[in-house]
Amino acid sequence: MNVINVTSKNRQEAIEKIIALGGEGIVRCIQCGACASVCPLARTGFTLNCKKLIRLIQTGHWEEMIEDPSTWACVACNRCTEVCPRDVKPSEIIFAYRRFQAMELAISTSATMSQMNLYMKGHAVFSEAAQLRQKVGLPPLPPTTLSDEKALKEVQTLLENSPMAELGLF
Repeated sequence: MNVINVTSKNRQEAIEKIIALGGEGIVRCIQCGACASVCPLARTGFTLNCKKLIRLIQTGHWEEMIEDPSTWACVACNRCTEVCPRDVKPSEIIFAYRRFQAMELAISTSATMSQMNLYMKGHAVFSEAAQLRQKVGLPPLPPTTLSDEKALKEVQTLLENSPMAELGLF
């Protein structure tokens, strides 16, 4: 059996890194479970929901789950943030952890298509809705990167100069 020694230095490093990546609320979490009670990830059986991820970070075990794809399944519904009594903003911690995963090139294969879509279309998730848009009196393309080549090029430039480029997806 492998034993993992976690020191207070490990815990502090994990917390500081997540705070630096946008998860400032992690220090306020008391593990009440309100976030997990409304989280679609928890209901679908993914390994890590926001409560579990926060606890792993707080205890310095954050790198042990770096390959887990659960965080990439978060749909940013923000239900967790709405019910949190301590203003932890669990979804921001999930996204901070995603940033850490991306920096370590541990992006889930489940997120690969959305990253490719982001580069090619400027949207991680999109649908071909031109006919439906026209049916309700809208232009076929929304006023986003789908209809603005300059904006799309800016998104592509940002992605090309980010750690995500090292993955070779685009």
